[in-house]
Amino acid sequence: MRRWLSTCALLALASGMVPARAQEAVATQTAITPDTLPSLATGTTATTDGTVTTIGGGVRAGDNLFHSFSRFNLGAGDIARWTANDALTIRNVINRVTGGETSFIAGSIDASAMPGADFYFINPAGIVFGDGAAIDVGGTAHFSTAHQLGFADGTMLVSGTASGSSFSMAEPVRFGFLGNNAPIVLRASAGPGDEVARGVGAGRITLSASDIVMESSSLFAAQASLRAVGQGRGVLDIAASPNQGLRGGRITIDDSRILLQDDGRIDLVAGTIRLDTFSEISLTASAGVLPAINLRADLVDLVSGELRVSGIEGLAERSGDIRVTAGQIVVRQAGAIRTESRLAGGGGTIFLEGDRIEIDEGIVTATGLSAPGRSVGDIQVRGGLLRLTNTGLLSTTLFQARGASMPTGTTGNILIDVDRLEMASQGLILASSSSSTASGPGSIAIRANSMAVGIGLISTSTDSATAAGPIDIDVRGLLELSGIGGIQSISQGLGDAGAIAIRAGAVRLINNGFGGPSISSETELPRAQEFTRLGDYTGNAGRIVIQTDSLEMDGITSITTSSSSLGNGGDILISAGRIALSGEAEISSAARKLLVPPSNEDFEADPDLVPSLRIVPGPGRAGRVLIAATGTLTMNGGTISTATEGFGAAGEVTVVADRIVMGHASRISSDAGDLAPGQAGTVALIARQIALADGAEVTTSSANATTAGGIALAAEEELLITGAGSRIASANTAAGGGAAGNISVGAPRITLGPGGTITTSSLTGAAGQIELLLPETGILRLSGGTNPAAIATSSGPGTGGRIVISRPYALIADGARIEALGQQRGANVQLATDFFIRSADNSNLLLVDGDLVVDSQVGNVSSGIDTPDISFGDAAGVLAGQCRAARSSGSVSRLSIDQTGPLALDPLDAAVSGACR
Repeated sequence: MRRWLSTCALLALASGMVPARAQEAVATQTAITPDTLPSLATGTTATTDGTVTTIGGGVRAGDNLFHSFSRFNLGAGDIARWTANDALTIRNVINRVTGGETSFIAGSIDASAMPGADFYFINPAGIVFGDGAAIDVGGTAHFSTAHQLGFADGTMLVSGTASGSSFSMAEPVRFGFLGNNAPIVLRASAGPGDEVARGVGAGRITLSASDIVMESSSLFAAQASLRAVGQGRGVLDIAASPNQGLRGGRITIDDSRILLQDDGRIDLVAGTIRLDTFSEISLTASAGVLPAINLRADLVDLVSGELRVSGIEGLAERSGDIRVTAGQIVVRQAGAIRTESRLAGGGGTIFLEGDRIEIDEGIVTATGLSAPGRSVGDIQVRGGLLRLTNTGLLSTTLFQARGASMPTGTTGNILIDVDRLEMASQGLILASSSSSTASGPGSIAIRANSMAVGIGLISTSTDSATAAGPIDIDVRGLLELSGIGGIQSISQGLGDAGAIAIRAGAVRLINNGFGGPSISSETELPRAQEFTRLGDYTGNAGRIVIQTDSLEMDGITSITTSSSSLGNGGDILISAGRIALSGEAEISSAARKLLVPPSNEDFEADPDLVPSLRIVPGPGRAGRVLIAATGTLTMNGGTISTATEGFGAAGEVTVVADRIVMGHASRISSDAGDLAPGQAGTVALIARQIALADGAEVTTSSANATTAGGIALAAEEELLITGAGSRIASANTAAGGGAAGNISVGAPRITLGPGGTITTSSLTGAAGQIELLLPETGILRLSGGTNPAAIATSSGPGTGGRIVISRPYALIADGARIEALGQQRGANVQLATDFFIRSADNSNLLLVDGDLVVDSQVGNVSSGIDTPDISFGDAAGVLAGQCRAARSSGSVSRLSIDQTGPLALDPLDAAVSGACR
């Protein structure tokens, strides 16, 4: 104990801890006066010799020794030393102060002569500790402003009066507070020139009072327990856990610090706990059954204060835990809660539990190094509301060891289980690894009833060989992302980016005007100043899986996986009740081109090298995009796509829904660029009804010699394509050859309205095949009017495209173009339908640069056809005609008979002028 106190004193003196806000020095002299009134006296003696006051006598009851004082003050540099006969047999030294005067202690309390004894000091009028106070006792030192001390046998010692007091042989078990309770204060008292250690030194110490206040002071201890009880009446069990017993009042730590011995621990219990003016509670400790730092209050307010636990250097154990439990927890400004892991062991866990937890500019973080297989430190948050604002940070980070080959552990795991999570103004939840030798990733898991992220970020990342951790989010209600930021996992190294899994009642991504949110898993090259060599960056992007009743994306928002390194893009799987995209919303997976800075070897070979970025096609492929909606997929703008700019393929795009409704230039596509022969993926849409309007597109394209991806649309009831620019198209624009993809469309009703097109085209290669598959009762209607609907293939030299229409009941052409064009007569059209019906008053073109095969009865029907439900075999209902006047007036249809053959019509049948015939 004395070694510990000496160390504390030396540290305090060496650090020159002159308080930043020192109080006026209190020049209290030593004054220790035993009680002499018969009703209070215990036979205590106090003999002063220089700076030492020896305290003897007292009342012995079993293993308990009682002392009673009317006044007790101990000046700076002085010593109060307790002595007793049979000192080794004493278990408790119990002291009370009865005179109604606050005790000031700035000297040394020495009860080391009784090495097995706990020390009790009770003064209901209050206790003030000044600089230089030192507590040297064998057991635990208990300082309290309680009015009573209760014993295990039910008896009680009363301070301030003899009434009801007894000197019990039993063990002390509780403090009794009767109201009007006084505080305990630790206060800077020494002047700048005083040769006095700053702060208070102790071994194991407990403080209990109405309030506990530290003002520009320090407490050095092996273990400490601070409990504020407020002004209420009640009892406090000496052995009570932080979750038990009387609690109220305030613990205020201002411009102060509490430092604990290795493997120490501290409990703080109060109504309000507040750390301000760069105060701190800090210790180095290995993990134990109990947290190293444990706070319990109605309000914990870390204004600019810090809680910190560090691992013990060289010990193969994880560091101690921090637990904060309160109705409200606030970490703001320069406030922080930290665990720091050492390489030989692992990091402790930070537990936060409260009805309302706010991290506003503050930090909650687990960082450092850890041994292989051990976490650098976990964070668990449970409660009602968790709110992160103004760069408020919740994070875990594994650092790089000094030795590049030294094995290390894992990034920590963050678990959040709250009613509501809110993030705004750059609130951050991060798990990252910078260790090239890490043994595994960390993770982020969030469980909430609702979640809103506005200009905030949830991210896992790696810049090493270790994968970034997964992100798993389960929100029972609405998950809303708005503003810049969102949810991401990113790799800038050999390790893979993490997978992202989201389950929510509803997911909404909104551009709030400051930029749009994203959900992304990406691999990329680091900044030029951090780049080593290209072969170091092979990580793959992770998979994104979203399950929700409703997905809504509005404006510049995105759900993406991508690779801008040597790795692959991840898959995107979305399962929803309904999906709505608008504006520039994007769901995509891409293998992007690489922007490669010079490597370390390049600079070593040419020190005068001017840095510049090289554009290089990557080997990676894009992921698949698979979307399933039990209801309607609505796209009023936005894109669903895959793409490749390298050697790898773009993944397929598959959309399955009850209804697919696309408008306002929305697009579903797969594309391949011209840097390398990567292949575009296939695009498949399957639904009960599919509608493309107002410039909506379903496309595949290739700008290289590889064949563009195929397109397949299958509608159980109806497919509609209408509006200028609305199209299903596959194209290859490569100058060096390359075919367009095939298009297959199947539905009982297929309608191409004005401007609607189905096309394949190739600049120099073969156009793809277009195949329209309808049942024998199906209707294919091309009703473009003055803006013809078109089914067309166009190819360069070589085999042209092929158009196959099979086998509808009727093909109705009312302003239509069917074109199969090629430069070497390789384009063919095969049309198989019971009836090929063309209107007489709109242009219908059938252009074939190859073979035309028509298996149909050809008829002529006027414009204005509206046949929503044609019965099988009812040709009269289809072929009914009208004269132009009747057509324009909307009157009932009549059959029109044209003159055919060499015989003239019977004059009797000539029509009356102006009438139908």
